[in-house]
Amino acid sequence: MPVRDVHLLALHEPYHEPRHPVPINGTIVHALTLLHPAVPQPDGGHMYRCLTEFPGRTEGCLVPLSTLTYELDGGRGWSEVGDWEDVVDTVVHLSRTQRCDAMNLGLPDRAVSVLVNGPETIHTVIHPGGGRTVLGPADRQREVAELTGRVHDFVARGGPFWPGDGLLPAPGRPVLPWYRPARHN
Repeated sequence: MPVRDVHLLALHEPYHEPRHPVPINGTIVHALTLLHPAVPQPDGGHMYRCLTEFPGRTEGCLVPLSTLTYELDGGRGWSEVGDWEDVVDTVVHLSRTQRCDAMNLGLPDRAVSVLVNGPETIHTVIHPGGGRTVLGPADRQREVAELTGRVHDFVARGGPFWPGDGLLPAPGRPVLPWYRPARHN
């Protein structure tokens, strides 16, 4: 059964926005935004179905793009789903031109380092003055939980994210055959 209320977090090349004090390097949109007519189809529709149908999704969840990559056999399944880069570029453009609701984020390096990779990745951060910090799945989950809380606060104050006008139907192709989480040996 699809989960209807899912949000996508896409990390992307930073851009400057006069209203924000730091460069924007992350964008959160409602999964329905992937069905916007400006988004390349059927790629956006396939990604929408992955966001809403993969096992373990819950209402109101936030799914980083890197989680989709992990779920698609560590990225090997993207060729069957679609061109995620083109879809993300279009979604960021929709957000920047206010053709959908979005949370535009200027995430710190620590958050980016754990969110840009899959849920099982362990990072070692080497500090300029010496020493190191190890960041792992629990750190990533804390970042996802914090951002999910921000989405829930936004929705509580202003209603659900508007995905844009003229949404297209999702493609009929089943997505569960695409679900193959990456396995580390």
